Amino acid sequence: MKNIKWYKLVGFTVIVTVVTMFVRLPLPSTGYFTFGDVAVVFAGLILGKGGGLIAGGIGSAAADILLGYAVFSPLTVLAKGAEGILSGFAKGKTGIIYWVLPALGTLSMVAIYFGGECLMPQVKFAGAIAELIPNLIQAAGGYIGGKLLFEIYNRISTE
Repeated sequence: MKNIKWYKLVGFTVIVTVVTMFVRLPLPSTGYFTFGDVAVVFAGLILGKGGGLIAGGIGSAAADILLGYAVFSPLTVLAKGAEGILSGFAKGKTGIIYWVLPALGTLSMVAIYFGGECLMPQVKFAGAIAELIPNLIQAAGGYIGGKLLFEIYNRISTE
């Protein structure tokens, strides 16, 4: 994280927050479906593991708080932070690792939400099950969208 400029970290954290807040659809229990995972995967691939952890975890939790879902924010820090850090481990990698790590990140997000929601009194096991398929769809969209955005960025970037 030493070589990440502070303004890039703040910028990506804000991007994750805004994208998460921009389009959201309520889920069967008390959560919501969002396109923020695209920004989390993209941030990890651009910033690396430390930047992905912070931008993904803090940016997504900030969106939860600002949208009135503060009860989810501790779980979101863990879930989206894991998604961001695992995506970040793929920074600069090639081959299968480049493809697998962000996928593991998005799947870890689903697993963390599922486990955490099972323990939440307002969601419980039934609510966690109801959100499992939407969370998997969101994870797949985040993976595909984040990787696609990163590929486009690489083609046009002069950095």
